[in-house]
Amino acid sequence: MKIRLAAAGDARDIADVIKRNSQEDYMGYVTFDYQYIKDKMKKDFFFVVEDYEKIIGCIRISIVELDLAEIRTLCVDEEYRKQGIATKLLDQAIGFLAEKSMRKIVARSKADNKIAINLFKKFGFEQEGYFREHYRKGIDIVQMAKFL
Repeated sequence: MKIRLAAAGDARDIADVIKRNSQEDYMGYVTFDYQYIKDKMKKDFFFVVEDYEKIIGCIRISIVELDLAEIRTLCVDEEYRKQGIATKLLDQAIGFLAEKSMRKIVARSKADNKIAINLFKKFGFEQEGYFREHYRKGIDIVQMAKFL
C-alpha cells in the first residue's frame, strides 16, 4: 500500500471511494461526484492510499485561513479497515500541515462515531465543541481541534 498526494487524474476514483463510504444521512446533502471532487481539488489537498493501484481510502484537508486547517473527509473502504490505514492517512495529513506552518487543525465527526473521535484523540485532538443537529436533523456533531 502506498499513500501519496492526489493528482488531478484521481478525482473520479476519489469520488468513488467517498461515495462507497458515505453514510446515508449525508446523501442528498452533498453529491460526491467527479465534478464536485475536481472542484474541491482546486483549493483543497487530498491524500490517497492505493492498494495495487486502486484507491481504497482518502483524506481531504482544507486550509481555511492563513494558519488554520480543517480535516474535511477521512475514509477507508470497509474491507481495509482495522489495518491502521486511517491512522497513516491522518499522520500524513498532520505532517503536511505542520510543514505548511499551520497553527491549528479542526476536524468534525458525528457525535456517535466513536472510532473517528478516538482516532483524533490518539493524535492529540481535543473536543472543543458539540453541535446539536448541526448539518442534519437528529445528527449531532463533535468538533475536535489540535494545535501544532
